Amino acid sequence: MRSIVLFCICLVSLTTLQAQTQPTFHVIMIGATEDKTLARACQLDLLRFHEQFSKIAESIGYAYKPDLLVKENFSNAAIRKSILGLTCGAEDIVVFYYTGHGFNLTKYAGNFPIMAIDTTGDGNFPLMLMHEELMKKKPRFCLTIGDCCNKVIDENVPQDRSMVKGTACNPAIFRQLFLQQRGGVIVASSKRGQVSGAAPGGSFYTWSLLQSIDYACHYNERVTWEQLLDDTQTRMWSIQAARQAKQESIFTVGLASDSTATGPDSQVAVAPANPTATPSSASVDSNAVAPAQPAMVATNGGPAAPQPAAPVSAQRPDFSDVNGFLNTLADESLTYAVRTSKQTQAGQYFVHNARVKVYVNATQVALIPLDQLMSRYSTLAKSIRQVNIVERLSKLDPSGRFYTEVAVQEIWNQ
Repeated sequence: MRSIVLFCICLVSLTTLQAQTQPTFHVIMIGATEDKTLARACQLDLLRFHEQFSKIAESIGYAYKPDLLVKENFSNAAIRKSILGLTCGAEDIVVFYYTGHGFNLTKYAGNFPIMAIDTTGDGNFPLMLMHEELMKKKPRFCLTIGDCCNKVIDENVPQDRSMVKGTACNPAIFRQLFLQQRGGVIVASSKRGQVSGAAPGGSFYTWSLLQSIDYACHYNERVTWEQLLDDTQTRMWSIQAARQAKQESIFTVGLASDSTATGPDSQVAVAPANPTATPSSASVDSNAVAPAQPAMVATNGGPAAPQPAAPVSAQRPDFSDVNGFLNTLADESLTYAVRTSKQTQAGQYFVHNARVKVYVNATQVALIPLDQLMSRYSTLAKSIRQVNIVERLSKLDPSGRFYTEVAVQEIWNQ
């Protein structure tokens, strides 16, 4: 931060030495010098930009007049004040420079980014608007530069949460996840070489993971970390921006069942007896270099060694697979033909004459045959943001492998 202080002193000194008879080289510089991730880079950007453009002004015989907007002046209000207060002669030159975070919106038609200055996401200025306002000053020349992201984030992470009436969080789910086995789980929000999306209201993956945990404790009978993290990926892709960017999470699970676990759920088998390392079913990084693993391990891109046969109770439909299947049917980004062709996979999870209790947000709205649910999602995909299976309100056949009655919750776009 000392460099910024010296920078400001230098700017004041330069301004007081300007000759009033010279045409002016106006430079408005804005930087996120206190941002947790960009602070150092933005400080260097501003210093280097200042050094270069002050030399340019001197070399062409212009008076250099910088306006540095950082710290408490890193705000939309300060930018507005700087531009409105700019007095520009016919021979003057104006340069606008921004270094920091940026984004774009589908509903915004411009190709140039929006400066991410207001952390609430409201009222941020598009870079093109700054250029247009400066051009209205009628300078001899105007240069507008934005060094920032231009990633489309058409939607914020949803802040609402709907739970089916009559369901409450079951702490047994947390015991299954944290007390029924020993070992470790490592998770990353994106694959090697990818970016992780975020909006002013939060990061896409964090929101999805917390939502997956929340719904699991309300809706599920049992859950493993593999299921939970696969389901997190499905939920993240309910955010259009994450799906369009093809952001894919990765994880490795290395857990062994804990024979010393006690409590009302200690008899539930939630993990194989040997540690497993499992990449997300949606994101296998075949180029990843894995550390040394125990013998019974499935590594990224490689076949898993044989595992002990799962007990019959564990052969129930995998809720993360069912959620993924249902959300595929309601995925508007897929063509109608693709979505209808996916309906043939229903036999993996449901008996042919299964009955479906349909909830919209918290309220049950219908009890329909399975084939009507398939048709419903083929036609209503545009309205449905997310689908959740409610295990605790569903029924399995005697084999425990197929649903005879299933409860599904639809979260509709607002």
